[in-house]
Amino acid sequence: MTRLPIALAAALALSATAVHAAPRTWVRDVTLNTGWRWGKPPTEDFVQTLRESVDERLAVCAAGQDLRLDIKIERLDIRQPSDLRPNDVNFLDAQVKVRRGSDKSVLDLRRVHVEAEDDGLLAHVRDPEIVLSDALGDAICRELFPANT
Repeated sequence: MTRLPIALAAALALSATAVHAAPRTWVRDVTLNTGWRWGKPPTEDFVQTLRESVDERLAVCAAGQDLRLDIKIERLDIRQPSDLRPNDVNFLDAQVKVRRGSDKSVLDLRRVHVEAEDDGLLAHVRDPEIVLSDALGDAICRELFPANT
């Protein structure tokens, strides 16, 4: 009677180890260009928001691949809350470097541009930083992992 629980525990331990050993693609580093900025500066938690959003999408579109992404935000333009211009566009330009997880060799390097229309109410409905982060994750999947989208 005690062998069944021990065998079950061993099987669960093996399957848990296998789950953790599965390769995955994730954002290793996000940097913001410290040069000239347009529009509203990003909030302190923008990098974490961006990383979480992109990682969430990579879990689907790059599943099973052992890759690391380095993202450099080169330009970020978010409407100021006091800006009353109609039909303004928030946008983000980023350089995305894809590295192999095992030896860190560079597999791909691309510039990605994403936009999100802003009618002035976007910030009241949904944070523009989240919208741009989601759009960047979608664009990375579409451009770098097209077979899985």
